[in-house]
Amino acid sequence: MHPPALSRSSSNSRSYPAPEAPVILTPPTQAERCGEDADRRAPHDSFLCHTPPPDTWIAVETSPSEYRLVVRLPGFRRDGITIATRRRRILHVVADSWEPEGGHFERRVLFGYDADLAQVRAEFDGQILRIIIPRRVPAVSWYNHQ
Repeated sequence: MHPPALSRSSSNSRSYPAPEAPVILTPPTQAERCGEDADRRAPHDSFLCHTPPPDTWIAVETSPSEYRLVVRLPGFRRDGITIATRRRRILHVVADSWEPEGGHFERRVLFGYDADLAQVRAEFDGQILRIIIPRRVPAVSWYNHQ
């Protein structure tokens, strides 16, 4: 007697929908961030009202195994950069520079269900911040097929 053949199958007979592409959420405008009414401003608003340097940008690259964010942050230092996750789907990138020509850079990136935000890695070379977010692969199960 031969052992039963093993077959590979997704854990669900239905296929998963395609994951959503990452979306860079638009930061608030200068007027929204700083407010029009000086009486209602919070104490920290005077610092946060600084616009980011004009040559900062963010780009998203996608591969089958990971998402890569490339963020240009000239004039910022490593100790002024914060990366945080929110609600398991949002990556929040904040950079602050206290130099006279410094500024505030802030972007939120919304990911689909396949992004593993618990395994984020980042490196900064003084100009470019590279953030790697691994992608989860759909679960695969083995079962006896007779």
